[in-house]
Amino acid sequence: MYIINIPYFILGLIIGSFINVIIYRVPKNISIIKPRSFCPLCQNKIPLYRNIPIISFCLQKGKCINCKNKISLSYPIIELVIGIIWLIASIYLNTLNEILYFSIISTILIAISIIDYKYFIIPIQLSITALIFITISLCLTQDFLSHIDGLIIGTGYLSAIFLITWALTKRQGLGLGDIQLVLILGYWLGDLRIFLVIFLSALLALIFWCILSLIKGYDNKRALPFGTFLSITAILVYPIKLNTFI
Repeated sequence: MYIINIPYFILGLIIGSFINVIIYRVPKNISIIKPRSFCPLCQNKIPLYRNIPIISFCLQKGKCINCKNKISLSYPIIELVIGIIWLIASIYLNTLNEILYFSIISTILIAISIIDYKYFIIPIQLSITALIFITISLCLTQDFLSHIDGLIIGTGYLSAIFLITWALTKRQGLGLGDIQLVLILGYWLGDLRIFLVIFLSALLALIFWCILSLIKGYDNKRALPFGTFLSITAILVYPIKLNTFI
């Protein structure tokens, strides 16, 4: 790692802190601009000097300075994960445009994955934001038209799974938000990688479901947040150049 990459890590941490705000507020229909950051338990506003990513959590020993209640460990973990994504992108991707667009889109996908995991929803605001950045990225790389196939094929793949699941179980195994997300991911990844993303996501979801089924008292009929698996798998699959294997 070079010193030049450290600012990307710091920027990722700062953006990760803002993503925590989005994850908490968007599902509750609270503005992400006002009011400023506050403790979700005691509602006291958090001053800027106590809102430094990771550092503030460590200095406060994972507790709110006002009410002394524990702060969820998910906050620093999300900041760290997004910081690492920005750092790795700056090391391995070639151009500034590629670094920025991969990091931004991946950051949005992290937000989608956490929200879907917690609330079983995929906010349309985040999907539209991702779609805008993907379109800008593809236009700049002159790769716009070749990714339309991924958009169409990806949606076709998941729609087929949706219909098969319904025919076999008479239950809606996938939500419209999942299909909407695959449409966007297919647009971003192209036809080959979106197929791999859907396959790996379904496999991971099945493994996850099997593990949970072994836990006493777990409801086998409970839905799984498929958008979470799609988002994380898409981030991991993006760097793979599948045409080198074909």
